[in-house]
Amino acid sequence: MIILLFFFLCISQIQTEFTSVRGFSDLDDFATPAGFGLLLVLGEDSIDNQAMAEQILNSLDSLPEYASVDLWCIAPDAPGYVEIADLSGYYNGYPSTVILVGHCGFLELDPQYLISEIVDSWFTWGDPDSRITGICNFCRRCNP
Repeated sequence: MIILLFFFLCISQIQTEFTSVRGFSDLDDFATPAGFGLLLVLGEDSIDNQAMAEQILNSLDSLPEYASVDLWCIAPDAPGYVEIADLSGYYNGYPSTVILVGHCGFLELDPQYLISEIVDSWFTWGDPDSRITGICNFCRRCNP
């Protein structure tokens, strides 16, 4: 009973901080051309999901105060999960973290270096004042 309660508590915390999406169609609707977001691709283990969500949220403290970051998550039972999961989970399976820049720039981040990867991604592709290069050449959605 305690494990079940913990599971629902973890999922509810993820759902309050992250907007649930059902697939690329939702991401395309929510994302903006100049936007920068983080997508949490959930796995089956709620404890691992919660730990990854906390890592993502903690990494936001390392970004400048003016940083605008959208937070999304997709669950294994979502209709578009398989399509997204096929392009992520490369490092350690799921959960995984993906950045989404604009409508398309889709790149998985290494969970071992998650904070530095998020900070680097923000200053490379997210910060409108310091965008160094486009993400298209690195995008896993277009170049799997």
